[in-house]
Amino acid sequence: MVLEALVRIREAEDKVEKMRQVAKEELGKYEKKKSEEFQRRQEKSQAKVTALLHELETQQNEQLQKDKEILLSEAKEQNQNFRAKYEKNKEAIIDHVIERVKKVYGSQ
Repeated sequence: MVLEALVRIREAEDKVEKMRQVAKEELGKYEKKKSEEFQRRQEKSQAKVTALLHELETQQNEQLQKDKEILLSEAKEQNQNFRAKYEKNKEAIIDHVIERVKKVYGSQ
């Protein structure tokens, strides 16, 4: 009877040990599966972030190019305006300078 109880206890311990090993293996597989899933999600998320950053950079570059074109156009227009004003006032300024020189140094 005692021997039979010891055998049953030993069998129960073996069964518990096998169940523990199975649970440990299942837990390991589950952990590996979740780790791989996490890695995939992380890579997917990183790819999305990279794509968004690239898109944002492209948009900013396009906006900078538009701003550059606008500024160049405005600078060209201002330059044309300055040239037009210069041409318009050039003769009057030359005449004014000649008159001043004549007044200061006299007419010879």
